[in-house]
Amino acid sequence: MLVSNTSTLVLLAKTGCLEQFIYMAPTIVIPAEVKKEALFQKGSYYARLISKLIDDRRIIIVVANKNVVKSIMAEFNLDEGEAATYAVFNEKRHNAIMTDDGELIKLCKLERVPFICAMAVVIRLFEKRLLSRAEALDKLYELYKVGRYSEKLYEYFKSEVK
Repeated sequence: MLVSNTSTLVLLAKTGCLEQFIYMAPTIVIPAEVKKEALFQKGSYYARLISKLIDDRRIIIVVANKNVVKSIMAEFNLDEGEAATYAVFNEKRHNAIMTDDGELIKLCKLERVPFICAMAVVIRLFEKRLLSRAEALDKLYELYKVGRYSEKLYEYFKSEVK
């Protein structure tokens, strides 16, 4: 199982990779706070897709402990959705956190919590032959444009498409 915050779900939906990934990945769990954030723009494509995946039970909603979320927000520079994502992660039940949020990535590194970003998902889809080389490169470029990635990180992931 993976725990996801909003940014990665939205980025994958916007680039057309979310459904492919969800059907090959283990179950994705999101806290209720992330659901609220992800569905904020109700009429958007990505909100409709995420809502459909929740209805289909491909994305499971869990409840984060409010006191733990508040404590994490007070100690670290995280918004509610990111703090809730970190709060529900359990190393015995979950493989990694899906995030593209810089502050949550820093916390994951500090606490040695495995994490994956949207660009890593594209590489995984390419490795599983669900995306061609050209498609993977196109998706990485789309993510680079909409996801506020550094050029260095973009170049690194491009080099992984061999």
